[in-house]
Amino acid sequence: MAQGVVKSARQIAVVGGTLIDGTGRDPVRDATVLIDGERIAAVGTGVAVPKGAQVIDAAGRTILPGIIDCHVHGTYRARDMRQHLLNAPTYNVLRSTAVLKETLACGVTTARDMGGADAGFREAIAEGYIDGPRLLISIVMISQTGGHGDAWVPAGLRVQKRAWLPSPVADGVDEVRRLVRHVLMAGADFIKICATGGITSVTDSWDEPQFTLEEIKVAVAEAAMRHKGVAVHAEGVEGIRTALEANIHSLEHGWFIDEQCADKMLKTGTWWVPTLALVPLSLEHRKANTAWDKQQLANEASKELEIYERMQKQIPLWKEAVKKGVKVAFGTDQSHRLLVGENLVEMRFMVEWLGMTPMQALVSATGSAAECIGRSDVGVLEAGRYADVLVVDGDPLSNIRILEERDRLKLVMKAGRAFTNTL
Repeated sequence: MAQGVVKSARQIAVVGGTLIDGTGRDPVRDATVLIDGERIAAVGTGVAVPKGAQVIDAAGRTILPGIIDCHVHGTYRARDMRQHLLNAPTYNVLRSTAVLKETLACGVTTARDMGGADAGFREAIAEGYIDGPRLLISIVMISQTGGHGDAWVPAGLRVQKRAWLPSPVADGVDEVRRLVRHVLMAGADFIKICATGGITSVTDSWDEPQFTLEEIKVAVAEAAMRHKGVAVHAEGVEGIRTALEANIHSLEHGWFIDEQCADKMLKTGTWWVPTLALVPLSLEHRKANTAWDKQQLANEASKELEIYERMQKQIPLWKEAVKKGVKVAFGTDQSHRLLVGENLVEMRFMVEWLGMTPMQALVSATGSAAECIGRSDVGVLEAGRYADVLVVDGDPLSNIRILEERDRLKLVMKAGRAFTNTL
């Protein structure tokens, strides 16, 4: 059955393809998506194409919603620290436009930026001055002193990674409260806070817990007063437990959850954004690009190797958590460091390591991801939502890896505007 009513003049019809709408419902053959301006006007097999509408023929191909990446860092800085210190902040801002453009080009039409982009990036994209996915922003990732977001180095100074941002460092309940309020004032759509160390930070181990329960709770409470959620970076289990006890909105990475953590997430409805591809692909990249490997400032290689080896033992637990119904949303941790324009490789790991079907992986990146980020206007191909539409040559339900092949991506449309169209 067709949905919706067409009202205005600027109309586009994507016709003849097999529709995967982002809800998990069965694919619909020979479907039409009718677009009126920025929004979808009608979807189905019985949609009449109005006279004068632009027709895009998707016959023999798959029509998908635009992908939502719930964990990106869309701004640029040089990986090489010498070069970073020589680059002006404005250079980094301008180079960021290429990162954002490439992210959109691979099919990501909406993204949560987990630290780096301020309101200027979000608004410049929204107003059409630069190309990129529509952004939801955290501005900074809040860190304790010596934590994952603290850029202090043993030389005795903090190296500004993105000079347009406020300091992300806060200690104690009162400082966390003040910083959360400041970031929300500056236009953050959500709060990002680090509950463990990380791979790229110099002064911590990846699994050490950071921030007390009271500090994370105050961030959650302050965000809730502005009707915002809190996303928490947490890799090791102790920090994960603390974060879950604080009633966070989403767990980022969360690789070393245990059964108790999974049960807690089921009870509270916490989202899991697992970012699985990052570590294995980083290890591969080190072998192929020794210069990139040597540019690490932290001891990334040994951290990643340890994490990867432990990940393999976690796979049965992850699969069981997904079977039980832990809510999973697609996210990559794409950054200047890795995965720019390769975001859709994450789905392969969701299928192989989480035991998802290709349809479940696609829904995690569309309808479920829209729910995770609190946006009912994206993620599903249905009347009234933004016309974020992909057309792919092939069937991702038969082989999810075709989404990694850029030449198969024939149409990338965001809000009714075709960014890529080779049909």
